[in-house]
Amino acid sequence: MPERALVFEIASEVVDFYRAVRGVPGLEFLGEDEGDAAPDEDFYLRDGDGEPRADRRVPLRYYFTIPDRTALRELLSLWQRFQRGEELGHGRTAWRDVFMHLADVRPWGPRDRLTQEAIEDWQERLLLAPDTPIRFEVEFWYRDAAARREIAETTFLNRLRELGGRILDRSVIDPIRYQAVLGEVSPAVIRDVLNHPDVGLVTLDDVMMLRPQSMVSGLVEGDLDDASETTSDECRTDLEPPIAALLDGMPMTQHDRLAGRLIVDDPDSFADEYGSAADQRHGTAMASLILHGDLNARNPKSPLRRRLYVRPVMYPQPDGLDSVREVMPADRLGIDLMWRAFIRMFDGEGDSEPTARTVRIINLSLGDAKRRFAGVMSPWARLIDHLAWRYKVLILVSAGNILDQLSLDGVMQWAHLERGDAYNRQLTMLRAIMRRRADRRLLAPAEAINALTVGAAHADHISPNGQSVMAIDPYSSAALPNPSSALGLGFKRAIKPEILLPGGAEQVRASSTHAPIDVGPITRPANLFGIGVASPGPAGQINRRINMSGTSVATALATHNAIRILEALEELPNDPVHPMIDPAYHAVMLKALLVHSAQWDDDAASAIKEIIAENGRLHWEHERDEISRFLGFGCPNIERIVDCAENRATLFGWNTIHSHETDRFAVPLPVELDGMPGFRALSVTIAWLTPITNSHRMYRLAKFKAGPGSDRSFSIGVANAKHQPSYNAIGKGTVYHQRWEGEEAAAFVDGGNLVLDITCSPAAGRLDDPIAYAVATTLEVGQAVEVPVYDRVRERLRQAVRINA
Repeated sequence: MPERALVFEIASEVVDFYRAVRGVPGLEFLGEDEGDAAPDEDFYLRDGDGEPRADRRVPLRYYFTIPDRTALRELLSLWQRFQRGEELGHGRTAWRDVFMHLADVRPWGPRDRLTQEAIEDWQERLLLAPDTPIRFEVEFWYRDAAARREIAETTFLNRLRELGGRILDRSVIDPIRYQAVLGEVSPAVIRDVLNHPDVGLVTLDDVMMLRPQSMVSGLVEGDLDDASETTSDECRTDLEPPIAALLDGMPMTQHDRLAGRLIVDDPDSFADEYGSAADQRHGTAMASLILHGDLNARNPKSPLRRRLYVRPVMYPQPDGLDSVREVMPADRLGIDLMWRAFIRMFDGEGDSEPTARTVRIINLSLGDAKRRFAGVMSPWARLIDHLAWRYKVLILVSAGNILDQLSLDGVMQWAHLERGDAYNRQLTMLRAIMRRRADRRLLAPAEAINALTVGAAHADHISPNGQSVMAIDPYSSAALPNPSSALGLGFKRAIKPEILLPGGAEQVRASSTHAPIDVGPITRPANLFGIGVASPGPAGQINRRINMSGTSVATALATHNAIRILEALEELPNDPVHPMIDPAYHAVMLKALLVHSAQWDDDAASAIKEIIAENGRLHWEHERDEISRFLGFGCPNIERIVDCAENRATLFGWNTIHSHETDRFAVPLPVELDGMPGFRALSVTIAWLTPITNSHRMYRLAKFKAGPGSDRSFSIGVANAKHQPSYNAIGKGTVYHQRWEGEEAAAFVDGGNLVLDITCSPAAGRLDDPIAYAVATTLEVGQAVEVPVYDRVRERLRQAVRINA
């Protein structure tokens, strides 16, 4: 309850703090706020001798409730005595142990309710549009009793009306314990809140937080005047039902590249909100990418054989400042719109049938520009996690585009950077991003742990052909994320974004020829860089294309590749070696296979490592975490998944497992490898969907790990590869991805099989639900090792199947 909410600001290792808290009866966990702020005189971690460790960043705030107001007053009195160095009295040892880990403890108050995002958004709006009413979101403390929730909302509404405001929308989503309203007040009320934050709306006990209205959109800035003609696409009449859904803007359904391929479900009539066909840009681009991939590809693939389900959730609107863009409705809570869209797709509304029974993949090339991840799971992310688990679907989410300017400290003249060495130019840009990495975090809901989050790699199929005025291509590596691509890490420092796919070789433009010089991403690629997409023409022509860049593009390509993988799997012969995959496992299987071929590029990882070293040497595990912040698991090579090669074999499996159970997989090894030296590598990827809990700090309930059988080197003489995320990081989300490499000869054990044990265990409290998962395993050898791995593994699998039969 809010009148009993406590804020604990900690100054110790989190594990030590929680050991102490467990000794105090009556405390109930509410949530946490893991900041990425630098340590100060209170906020630091201590080493084994108790000395401050300035290189470590710490979680700042944890939230708990206490049984009643009397207990709250007593606790605050004990804290004050502890600060004065006084004895706490008999029976207070547990509290003393807790206080030793704290920098402060206080009741939840106005400064907690008014978020920094709201302050900054309101200040900007008051500056640019001083007479325009301001809309904002109010999140309430969720109560189990509907009557108590109604009282909270009514109390707030009455106060809002006294101030001349109104409520535009409301939402209660029970599974994620969410209650919120969308309000609107005059600029004068907002000025008063900013000037006097201890009075007015911010003081209401039932209010948890005031936030700026979500600005959920998919960035598209390509100039339609740059649109060129595209070849028409002859649509098949025998297209299969959709496996993927696009929740986005309204596509141009009559476009030559899309006609006959879309199933549009528009219950809100958002299509009517488009003033002209030329405004149908983002949805058209994303649908084009999902169905056709990059139109600039040098060796284009055949269009997918499935239709695409489309649910419009955006339309063009003024943003209240200075532009018009496709965004979610200004008078709706976007999270509630998303919640209802999923219910309609998979449960049906009212007496209606579900509209998307066959869909297993959801594309969300969207992000909330007003909510960057700062350690706390946003309601958006919690909803995505719940929906993925509830409907057993793979949700692909864009990491988000950060368009903030970057300062190039140390660059005195722009001309020197333009004409300078490409590698040094790359280091200059990485250095600028590293300094501001805390401000360039994921946009909600990209932190969702059940989702697969996609960043934009600095890659495309356009040959270098110059730069814009005062612009450069900042990177020589195509494996780095674009300068604008939002960075990880995710919740509890999980790997996010997990993968990078091509988002255009983005250029940046300078603000000045001489210091101080700031740069920002060019969002209109023209013909200089980008990914080719279908587009309306400036006059609504239905046969145009443009180039786009960013994480929305990369996410749509991920969805395209997921469908390609599924279609490739469906083309395998139906025999004992290739059993049919139950559609219930499609989501986890595609999730695993999208990540499976990803690995760090050595040059990209080395460049980031060089920048990290400039600020002092880090422990190797922390260093890898910083590299993971940029690269995730790396850039996947999808062709390795859908195509065969003589020197490698990829096997995949699936099952449902319970907590504390272990499944054992045996991969038959080519007999020629027994005792043979030469390069070999093993990659293992496990993907799953987890139930979540809002009452435990670990949030996810299910975790997995993989390990060898009786031989730690898997019978092939391999050990952990050096260029990959740290061991402690690889399993913190819902993808476990690890690679082993080696060259020394090894004798077979385990009957000539590579034995892999996969274990499921609870990550937070009790895990009662069975968990569906998929595993992909690739064994490969170097070109100098003349062993036909694919054929040998296939032959031994057929023998094993016959014997088992």
